[in-house]
Amino acid sequence: MLDNKQLPLERATSRNPGQPLCMAQYYRLFSSCRIPGIKRDKQFISASTEQPSEHIIVTCRNHFYCLVLKAPDRGCLSEDEICSQLLYILNNAPCLPMPPPVGILTGWRRPKWAEARQKLLRNDRNRRNMELIEKALLVLCLDEALSNNFNSHVQRGAKGHVAGGRDETNLALQMLHGGGSSQNSSNRWFDKTIQIVISGDGACGLCYEHSPSEAVAIIAAMEKILKDTESQPINTEVPSACDHLPLPERLEWCLEIEDFQKIEEAAQYLDNLIKDLDFLVLRFDGYGKDFMKSCKVSPDAYVQLALQLAYYKLYGKLTATYESASTRRFLLGRVDCIRSASVEALEWASAMLQHTDDIDANNKKVTFHLVTHEEKIKLWLRAVERQTQEMVDNILGQGIDIHLLGLREAAKETSPTAAHPLPEIFTDESYRIANRFNLTTSQVATSIDSFMGYGPVEPDGYGASYNIKSSSIVFCLSSFWSSQITSTSKFAQALEDSLNTMQSLLGTNFDSHQSAT
Repeated sequence: MLDNKQLPLERATSRNPGQPLCMAQYYRLFSSCRIPGIKRDKQFISASTEQPSEHIIVTCRNHFYCLVLKAPDRGCLSEDEICSQLLYILNNAPCLPMPPPVGILTGWRRPKWAEARQKLLRNDRNRRNMELIEKALLVLCLDEALSNNFNSHVQRGAKGHVAGGRDETNLALQMLHGGGSSQNSSNRWFDKTIQIVISGDGACGLCYEHSPSEAVAIIAAMEKILKDTESQPINTEVPSACDHLPLPERLEWCLEIEDFQKIEEAAQYLDNLIKDLDFLVLRFDGYGKDFMKSCKVSPDAYVQLALQLAYYKLYGKLTATYESASTRRFLLGRVDCIRSASVEALEWASAMLQHTDDIDANNKKVTFHLVTHEEKIKLWLRAVERQTQEMVDNILGQGIDIHLLGLREAAKETSPTAAHPLPEIFTDESYRIANRFNLTTSQVATSIDSFMGYGPVEPDGYGASYNIKSSSIVFCLSSFWSSQITSTSKFAQALEDSLNTMQSLLGTNFDSHQSAT
């Protein structure tokens, strides 16, 4: 169906339900790759006129293998045949000397990687390797497990999923970056749209390059694969070697001294990035969407306001906040930006923290609330209304950010000069501040117990993805250790406190307050 572009058309289920959704993102998931450029990257996506790719790349101990999924005399390989080919790779790679970690170059600064790639392409063998990788359906990374104490310097992560003694933060970091050049980060090709990662201890996930498509497409594809896999009978027998098939081809590189120097620089750069990432998987088990819906509030709006309150608790102010809103109701639509840091959210967050402590005549601590419970409820309802309207405006194409981005990029294409400068709106300080998102967020909903995370987009910012389940919420929170302003553990604590405070606010006669407003 993907090859023939015949996926069933999806339709909106809320906010003008029934509207058709653009399916283009699904057709960019496989056989696609990000290509580094000196000034700007570009996307490689197999043209619809080309023969669909029939191979994947399998990485194991930094070796790259090309595994063809179709036999020359018939159709797709059977499950046993594919398993046999993978077993060959697992047995072959450990017997070979460790190869030069060319994959680590894809984690380098983009202009640096672009220069290194151009040099590699001068060699015919390297050029063929690149073509095989870039045109492959996906990359399958067969990893070694990270050590249990890889993330021991941070607050221990959640344990919804465990592998040995590894918690969910440890597992997520393996999927995100592999653990560094001494572990699995060279066993990657970070430019590839889909990298499925399977660790020797059974942990599995994926590393996803975001530019071709949004998370909704990759999640739908992966959940469909998992569902189909689980419906198949389990075969515990190890398949015999398939002598009738050619062995997977191991890709070998032709490198010069300069190439090795670049690899060393790239490894140091990526290792420093990995050491600087302060990442945590947090499972909040106090409640989930069931309670939020009982308050007659969109669960997404609820969590967004919890994030605003958490930020206000730490800094006494709000900050420009990005939440992705799907615009697939429009042809080739991707996302626009829900700006959650509204005036209404600020007024509510401020009211939630307005109290003062004093000592009475009996030397007992007394807390005076300067804003009544009823007033907090009213401010809450206004904040919810504003957040909900902001969301609806964006998914229906009435947001501001993508429109302004298009106008800005169109203006840049006219080669601004002194005679024809960029419009003042794009050079104004307020525009820069408005687009410095110190809080980058997204709801990544799944039908199974999984989660997706990422890093912050600003040096002093936070990343916060979340998956709202019936009675819990899974957060992936991130910041940088090098920042003197941010702290993932403190933000996680403020977020938990905010969620508990909100439950206390809304769990007491909320219906009567709502009906009276």
